[in-house]
Amino acid sequence: MAKLDNKEINDISKEEIYQIIDDLTKKGKSTTEIGLYLKEKHAIKSVLQKTGKKISKIQKEQNLKEGKLPDELLFLIKKAVKLIKHNENNKKDTSGKRGKQKTVSKINRLRKYYIKTGKIDSNWRYSDSEAKLLVK
Repeated sequence: MAKLDNKEINDISKEEIYQIIDDLTKKGKSTTEIGLYLKEKHAIKSVLQKTGKKISKIQKEQNLKEGKLPDELLFLIKKAVKLIKHNENNKKDTSGKRGKQKTVSKINRLRKYYIKTGKIDSNWRYSDSEAKLLVK
C-alpha cells in the first residue's frame, strides 16, 4: 500500500467523509468495509477522531440503516447459511452440525439483546429458510 502525502490526508473534510459514507452505504457496504475503504483510499485512520462520531452513528443519523439488521447479526446469519450448505453435502459431519447449533444459539441470544435495545423488530425470528433468502 502506497503512503499518501500529508496534503492529501488534511484535505478531506467532515462533509466529504459523510458523503463517502452515504455513497458506500447505499452501495451495500458494511461499516467495516467503509472503514477499511476510508483507511486505504483517504488515509483516515479513525473516523471517530476526524468527525467526532462513529460510522454507524453517522449512518443512523442519515437514516441509511433504517430497517436493516445489525452487522453482527448479519455475519452470524451468513456463517449459519454456510454451515447449512456444508451439512447438506456432509450429512455425517457431527461437528459441523454442532457448529450450526452453536451459531443459531448465538443468533438467538443476539436477537433477544437487539429486541431489548430496540434495534430490531420484536417479532423478528431466525429460520434457516429465511436466512438463505436474506444472504443471497
